[in-house]
Amino acid sequence: MTKEEAGGDKRLHPQSVEEIVRRAQQASKVIACADTQTKNTVLIRMGTLLEEHCNDIIEANKQDLEAARKQGIGQKVLDRLIFNRKKVQSRIDALMRIVSLPDPIGQILQLQKAANGLMFGRMRVPLGVILMIYEARPHVTVNAGALCLKSGNAVLLRGGSEAKRCNTLLGNLWRESLSEANLPPEIVQVVACSHEEVDILLQMDNYIDLVIPRGGKGLIKAVSHRSRIPVIKHFAGVCHVYLDEGSDIGRGIQIALDSKCLMPEVCNAMETLLVCQTLLPELPRIVDAFWECGVIVRGCEKTQAVVSDVDPATDEDWRTEYLDNICSVRVVENVDEAIEHINRYGSHHTDTIVTDSESRARKFIQEVDSAVVITNASTMFCDGKSLGMGTEIGISTDKLHARGPMGLEELTSYKFVILGEGHIMGKQQALERNSNRV
Repeated sequence: MTKEEAGGDKRLHPQSVEEIVRRAQQASKVIACADTQTKNTVLIRMGTLLEEHCNDIIEANKQDLEAARKQGIGQKVLDRLIFNRKKVQSRIDALMRIVSLPDPIGQILQLQKAANGLMFGRMRVPLGVILMIYEARPHVTVNAGALCLKSGNAVLLRGGSEAKRCNTLLGNLWRESLSEANLPPEIVQVVACSHEEVDILLQMDNYIDLVIPRGGKGLIKAVSHRSRIPVIKHFAGVCHVYLDEGSDIGRGIQIALDSKCLMPEVCNAMETLLVCQTLLPELPRIVDAFWECGVIVRGCEKTQAVVSDVDPATDEDWRTEYLDNICSVRVVENVDEAIEHINRYGSHHTDTIVTDSESRARKFIQEVDSAVVITNASTMFCDGKSLGMGTEIGISTDKLHARGPMGLEELTSYKFVILGEGHIMGKQQALERNSNRV
């Protein structure tokens, strides 16, 4: 089987774009009606193929990395591009978790009885065709394909050119898994296309139902500006940890370090630490803990007054997503000033308060305008696996249609289902008229 026959590195052309999305739309109607067992069979088979082809995937990824280095791509992107044995196994585990999750399609929510005897509720249904546009991350090719498939959607996966070889191979494995289950291989398609061809796709609102971009600000802004299709944005993560007055400083430091240092390159890593004025004497201990972990600390004037070796933080630092071992520290008067800072400078992604006060925790949760608000835990828990969602297709910072980690349910819509027993509106109106006459 050739690459072309396997549907691997398909280079789109304007005259063929419509044919590809038309087939995706046809495939979406098939997967929308597929039973849970069939969908799980595909996911299990994909896991087996990832294991069988692990060496091939690693080799393809090595070639991508080598080409990216020659092109002068920065280290942050290279880190996200790596798809080693550990990450392949992590994707296999994620597939198995998704297999174990309930199938959302067909669930009827909030079934209730109206006064006229009709039963009605909301039934979960797929969105249809999803276009995923992303940079560097080969694991998205597995995650997005799996979540879209199990939620009954077809998906077009347009990864970055820097991951071309690895994504092509993963796309071929998806096609093989689907074909073996007698499902259309167009349910999960990895497509390679130019920026001009992406622009064509973004105009096809008669075929594509949702666009999800994942990457830098430039990519997300460009997609949002050009698309005629609804877009769910997964914007930057300028995330905060706030150490409240009277909080356990040891616990606070551990939460802040975990939020910053565990995976500094991810969108839910802490970028700014806010410290209540009453904890000012603890600042040397806090800053030392970050320095010991190799983190560069930039501080406000109050922080510098207590720890003289801290680099000065500018107004721009409060808005910056470092994605690196750098964090900014600001001293605030109280929880109100912390909330004001987060809502002003943050990206409405993930923010945490460390506190022993139930009332201030409740205030923080209620007033911080972010997709994910946490009390007394690391920002790392903004994560689909940790929250029992199997994995996530991304973290939405929008308010419509989904917000926060997006899993199976967030890739569905609903339709009203009304269950009657011979009900007719005309009879009801006649009864009401007779009642009025009496």
